[in-house]
Amino acid sequence: MKLLLTSFWTSPAQDQELIKLVGKEQKDIKVAYIENAFDIYDDEASLIEGRKILQEKGFDFEVVDLRKFRDDHEGLKKILESKDVYWFTGGNGFYLRSLMKDTGADEMIINEVKKGKVYVGASGGAVIAGPTMKHFDNQDDPKEAREIIWEGLGLTDIVPVPHVDNPDFGKGCREAGELCAKDGYKTIEYTDSQALLIDGNIQRII
Repeated sequence: MKLLLTSFWTSPAQDQELIKLVGKEQKDIKVAYIENAFDIYDDEASLIEGRKILQEKGFDFEVVDLRKFRDDHEGLKKILESKDVYWFTGGNGFYLRSLMKDTGADEMIINEVKKGKVYVGASGGAVIAGPTMKHFDNQDDPKEAREIIWEGLGLTDIVPVPHVDNPDFGKGCREAGELCAKDGYKTIEYTDSQALLIDGNIQRII
């Protein structure tokens, strides 16, 4: 499995690592940009800014709004199969996890990542890539989700713990990570400027 997990946006150096992970020239990389974790917030300006940042990075991306595919799983599957990278923003991970199940995006993306596609996730979008979301309810309200799902996507057996140096989120994220470790999960912490790169059995902080 190939993953790049962050707290916020990737740095230029991290972008280069992502390009290597995909194994194509940047101009040929197709990105599904999924910002649904942010649905619960009334902040269109931040969404517009996020798309602008990704465009300025030079990636060819399509915004994929999972809400439009609740009754069109085949349509969603066709789009996702055409992409090389699944890029998830931060936001409420519990809401996102439930929506992914509703649309079948969870199984579709798991299958595609198993085939070699790359998963990129920031903050809550990073946490759901792991085996569990347990204890991260100190960051996001699970009640925002249609169905509360504690299991992550299981793309890695490591619980990603982002934001550990953040003045607002750091304490809660560290506490969630510590509780996951007590439960027997492997955890890796990283700061707001770092990213966790996973390529098969290799894990690196970059």
